[in-house]
Amino acid sequence: MKDGWQAPLAALVVVILFAAFNAKPMQSAADIAAWVQGVGSLFAIIAAIGIYAKQYQDKKADDENETRAFVQAIRDEVETVWNDYSEQTGALLLATQAGHYYDVFVPGLSDGLIIYQGSPARVGRIDDDELRKLIVTAYVGLTGHFNSIFVNNQMMAELEQMHSSSDVPNQVQRIANRERALVAYADALKKNHHDLQGKVKALLAGAEAWLTSHPAR
Repeated sequence: MKDGWQAPLAALVVVILFAAFNAKPMQSAADIAAWVQGVGSLFAIIAAIGIYAKQYQDKKADDENETRAFVQAIRDEVETVWNDYSEQTGALLLATQAGHYYDVFVPGLSDGLIIYQGSPARVGRIDDDELRKLIVTAYVGLTGHFNSIFVNNQMMAELEQMHSSSDVPNQVQRIANRERALVAYADALKKNHHDLQGKVKALLAGAEAWLTSHPAR
């Protein structure tokens, strides 16, 4: 229920009372009793409407505050995860020289991304199409990039196994092929890193602007 309903309702009550008084003026004790009962009932209805309106506004405020808390949590989580990744894994990835592969085993990075996965439906409550898109894009990008790094872990483990095994057919050729694949994969990871950096920056800026324009109620 939108604000501003009180004035039209008050005007309607006045019209109803005026019409009722013209139709049945108070001429006896019975008329007065009927009028008191009728006016009491009318004000009871008005009070019920007021209570409903208050409950509606409170529920709306609670829902808006929950959405605001969700956006703030998204912003904080993405910022923290990205900073931790950039300072360690990302820095080592970008330091990998051209023609070399990323020879670092990285633990699970997606474990820190829990807010969006925990309540994805809440994204639909955000009254900003662009921010919703930025959130989904950033989380999909982060999850995909971290999964790609996990694939690099697996490729590295397989390469180590090739080096340690002496009975692998065409061992030298297979090792060379795997190393070339890892070099190409490292180049792809670097590109993903730079693309993701832009997505994260856009999300953080969008979330901050939205939070500023939606103060807590």
